[in-house]
Amino acid sequence: MTVAQRFVPGQPPARQGDKPDLDSPARIEEMVDLFYQRVLEDPLLAPVFLEVAGIDLQQHLPTICQYWYKMLLGEQDYQRHMMAKHRALDDREPLTGEHHERWLGHFMANLEGRFAGPMTDRARLIAQRVMHNLYMQLSARRGHGSGEG
Repeated sequence: MTVAQRFVPGQPPARQGDKPDLDSPARIEEMVDLFYQRVLEDPLLAPVFLEVAGIDLQQHLPTICQYWYKMLLGEQDYQRHMMAKHRALDDREPLTGEHHERWLGHFMANLEGRFAGPMTDRARLIAQRVMHNLYMQLSARRGHGSGEG
């Protein structure tokens, strides 16, 4: 990172060891891009995204960025129903606890060492809640009751 990249008028200069927060669209886009690099290298998750869901990264990544803009920055452009998309995916290939744990592990590892601050902490909390709720709802839908097993 150059000095010009670290300097923001009206704010104290960033120190070399500072990690940026997820407090702007550019930082969120960086986080999403880095996260998907990890996911698409994962032998368990990559086929779910690329083969089962058949995502088009050119369309999917901006949609995911919109979701995080809404959750972290309060922007209202994301109007999709995430559960409906995941229900349809789960109908094609059941999303197991291993899928959810692996996704969350990559999400947390992606933030660790790269981002820090209140919005990053909020992103961690949101990701944990989303994965928990998604797993519980999909498991209950398949008749596994509490989501265990």
